[in-house]
Amino acid sequence: MISQIREPLSKLAQPIIIFFAKMKIHPTVFTVIGLLLSIAAGVFLALDNFLAAFILLWFGGAMDFIDGGVARYNNLESQKGSFLDSVIDRISDIAVFGGIIFSSYVFALEGTIMVTATLVVSYIRAKGESIGIKGMATGLIERAERWMLLMLLLFISLIVPNSAFIGGTIGNPIGYYITIFNGTYLISYFAIGYMILTALSVITVLQRFIYVSIKLTKAEAAQEVQVQK
Repeated sequence: MISQIREPLSKLAQPIIIFFAKMKIHPTVFTVIGLLLSIAAGVFLALDNFLAAFILLWFGGAMDFIDGGVARYNNLESQKGSFLDSVIDRISDIAVFGGIIFSSYVFALEGTIMVTATLVVSYIRAKGESIGIKGMATGLIERAERWMLLMLLLFISLIVPNSAFIGGTIGNPIGYYITIFNGTYLISYFAIGYMILTALSVITVLQRFIYVSIKLTKAEAAQEVQVQK
């Protein structure tokens, strides 16, 4: 989805990209700033501060968008830059989604599954592309969609009073508490939305795994036919 609207977004952001490009700021600077903002967002998520996390994620996403634009405008695209960007993206994912594990909104197991799915989705794509499989941008949600859905959940939790959700009280600012396995957890808009986001990420892992498996099976079958000829 995001891939389809990336070009229109690039046109809208072009004046900003050109401004920074003409300042001769190296793209890596924006990449590193984006990483620092993501780490800070992860810390605030762990502290249940959604407002600060939302703002930091917004600016972090902008940095991630600007660095590629500046690199293309100044003809600074390189394999080294692509490698660095990919590694930093993974660290940012761990920082943000790892921070949520320590928040009061999500089950620890659910948060761990989300972090695992986030990394495996990216790994399957990288591994698939490294062995020559095309069309690896498959599945329900990629990294950009995952981050946008997370920001949407944060935004909803900020503007909608969670205390109105199934019996929450003013004393319980996040909403309704439940007890499972001798532990107390809270149910909120964010908690339910995050469960859905986690499920979508796991489905994407399965989709990409099946896609690669099918492609490899077809390639092996074609190779066997060639050998027999």
